[in-house]
Amino acid sequence: MNLRSILFISFIFLLSVSNVSAFGEFDYLNVNQEPIIRIGLVTNASSVSITTTDSSLVAVSPDEPQRFLATTKVSVSARSYRPPEFDIYHFEIVNIESSQEADAVAKDVREATNEKTLVKLDAKTNTWRVRVGEAKETIEEANEFKADLSEKGFVAEIVTERIVQPSTDAVALSNQLKQGGKSEVRSLIKPTNSSQPTNAEINPNLREVIVNGGKDASFSSLKSVAFGSINSRATPVRLNGKAYRGRIEVFVNSRGSLTVVNAVSLEDYLLGVVPNELSLPAIEAQKAQAVAARTYAIANIGQFGTQGFDLLPTVRSQVYRGFSSESKMGTQAVLETRGIVATYKGKPINAMYTS
Repeated sequence: MNLRSILFISFIFLLSVSNVSAFGEFDYLNVNQEPIIRIGLVTNASSVSITTTDSSLVAVSPDEPQRFLATTKVSVSARSYRPPEFDIYHFEIVNIESSQEADAVAKDVREATNEKTLVKLDAKTNTWRVRVGEAKETIEEANEFKADLSEKGFVAEIVTERIVQPSTDAVALSNQLKQGGKSEVRSLIKPTNSSQPTNAEINPNLREVIVNGGKDASFSSLKSVAFGSINSRATPVRLNGKAYRGRIEVFVNSRGSLTVVNAVSLEDYLLGVVPNELSLPAIEAQKAQAVAARTYAIANIGQFGTQGFDLLPTVRSQVYRGFSSESKMGTQAVLETRGIVATYKGKPINAMYTS
């Protein structure tokens, strides 16, 4: 965009603001409490690298003490314990009027096929059923067995049952949590009177963040894990080599992959936004950009809340490239407008803009 276009757009914007101000509705306010903004840097990763140029990384999880990792680099991946699901096929002779008739049918089936039988009442129809033989694992086997019964004079229905079978890893993890007595046990594992896990005890969405940083910095967590540097102001933490102020938080999302969030204070967030949204080297223009970006951020906190963050680092929200993109003039603009947002009727406006 050339300078003439920028000046024209700025004139139109200022004219519209002046018109609104004439009615006493438009205003600027100072934000008293600086919020934390959560930026969804990555939303579908299998693994990421977290590093620092400081002496050590620091890891924090909710309700747990801060952990000094004694390393400057870790790789983080996701492990999901979705239980496998599969179908099995039963065979039942249905719509038998009485239990006596059902017993007689069951006896005939046993004598003719040498298969086990089970007589049961169908509560929905108030009739009786006879289950025949063992369940089959494939529909081909089921159809073949049904045909064999038909040849012997028995008309049976194929009844499909969905089986949910937790993995051995999920069972082992559940045992570990129960024995450890941690708070996660109560939130992830359904209480039972048995000391051994059963299908009902396993959360089908059990997920772990796996951190691998060598001998003294490898662990897993069922909660989100946030990483930072010991001196985060001087040496910001890095995601895949790119530096960001604040913390880098990692959790396993509903798809079983990693979501990576930069949790950063509002003013620090703006340091990585203003230079990327406006490159014009004019301090007043940069200050206007800072106010617009700050206002937009506050008005859109929680925009992607269902995914675990507030904003994206792209044009869908505001372009944010972190610490490495900060500029001297952009930083000055943010500092000189600190806390100032544009409001209408006392609420932050949704400060849409183009750059």
